[in-house]
Amino acid sequence: MNHTPQTAIIPDHCTAGIFIEADIVRPQAVQTAVRTALNALKRLQNQFPDNRLGMSIGFGADFWHSLNRPAEGAELKNFTPLGNGLAPATQHDLLIHIQSLNHDNNYTLAQAVLDAFGDALVVRSEEHGFRRHQERGLDGFIDGTENPQETDDIRTVGVIGGDAPDAGGSYAVVQKYRHDLHQWNGFDLAQQEEAVGRSKADDIEFEGEQLHPEAHIARVNLKENGVGLKIVRRSLPFGKVSGEHGLMFIAYCARLHNIEQQLLSMFGDSADQRTDLLLHRLTRAVSGAYYFVPSVERLHNLQNQSTSSTD
Repeated sequence: MNHTPQTAIIPDHCTAGIFIEADIVRPQAVQTAVRTALNALKRLQNQFPDNRLGMSIGFGADFWHSLNRPAEGAELKNFTPLGNGLAPATQHDLLIHIQSLNHDNNYTLAQAVLDAFGDALVVRSEEHGFRRHQERGLDGFIDGTENPQETDDIRTVGVIGGDAPDAGGSYAVVQKYRHDLHQWNGFDLAQQEEAVGRSKADDIEFEGEQLHPEAHIARVNLKENGVGLKIVRRSLPFGKVSGEHGLMFIAYCARLHNIEQQLLSMFGDSADQRTDLLLHRLTRAVSGAYYFVPSVERLHNLQNQSTSSTD
């Protein structure tokens, strides 16, 4: 069996994204729906080969565990609130993440995918993200600087490897962060840079005494036994100028552990009990969910292991 990662994990620097979370109400229809969705993806990829169109379909713990595949996605669990409610849990059954260089293609694919599922699911959240100049967030800082850049490095960090039963799969986290830009813009440049942990104009990371222990960089650049707990971010700004806006944070990793440790550190649930300065000066999380994103091959064959002996 091949171990092909789903196509929204590896490609970087896409300029538009759609993030859909839903609950499954007719599980028996899911297998046919995902195969139809993958066919729609392939047709659009063939029609627009230069647009880097990709899609990931992931599953929450309750649905995934119902498939009785304990050796696959073994770390998966439901998202639980962190930081005494600073990070709320809004766990759902299904994630659909679409990204490309063209929002039109994203929209067309999302329509086809939701048509494929029909009344098998109930959409709970849908947001459309966009890439800004120099890949800056709405806070004005360049986002995703710590991402691995080479394809092999992205795959090593973001995708389960080797001959594991779930090789080609990935763990994903999705959180919506709602920004208060009026409050943020009330802080001077030095205070903004202190909160982020790097310079705003030229994206130089602070070090040593210059790096505040509660700066975002300090909270998420973690190591265990000298090894960095890296993740692959595919986040994008979202929203309206006159309404809700912020960051749709999505990240993939071969280990849910890496994702969880970063969140514990941000939200005050790590050993030092410090919280990320961005949570005090810029933003707050309004959603949170974990998903397992199986390989393309597994997505084509989701049968409950107790009723199927084939891979």
